[in-house]
Amino acid sequence: MLIDIVSDLYQLLDIISMHFFPLLFLVLKYFISFILLSIGILYLLSLKGIFLKKKLYNKYNDNDFNNLRIIIGVTFIILAFGILFNYLIYFFIWLFQYFDGFLLVIINFFLGSSFLNTLKLNNLISQGIALGSFVAILQFILAIFYFLNDRIVLMSSKNASSLFITSVISILLFGFECLPYLL
Repeated sequence: MLIDIVSDLYQLLDIISMHFFPLLFLVLKYFISFILLSIGILYLLSLKGIFLKKKLYNKYNDNDFNNLRIIIGVTFIILAFGILFNYLIYFFIWLFQYFDGFLLVIINFFLGSSFLNTLKLNNLISQGIALGSFVAILQFILAIFYFLNDRIVLMSSKNASSLFITSVISILLFGFECLPYLL
């Protein structure tokens, strides 16, 4: 009876790791691409509004249009298409290929990969770490967005800096393990 329950539990964990997590990361990939594309378009649209407002009040100068908002908006759009079409993910995999998160290093050091393989939890643990890595990267992007838009976002600078610090600590813990799952 107990052996059947353990066997069913292993089959359930195997189904979750083989079907749920790849679908989840596929949905998250399109979600982050949509968010980055929306942020980029909103930056460029707000720049158009600033330009039209200055033109309306006759305060237009040719140097005013070369604003930092153009660079930021185009950067967010390039990031969105880079994640959507995988060329940015391949670049980040190449860039961070030797950086494993401290949590993965500690698990491999103390428990060893043979222990995890005997429990058949290696795939599930690595996908959990990848999910934590994705959340950490998303927090980092949001913290940068909060710092760039400190005058319009309803978040204090203390909360934004604590979000930035926790995202950097989370990236150090989890690494960039979510990148291969986003392909």
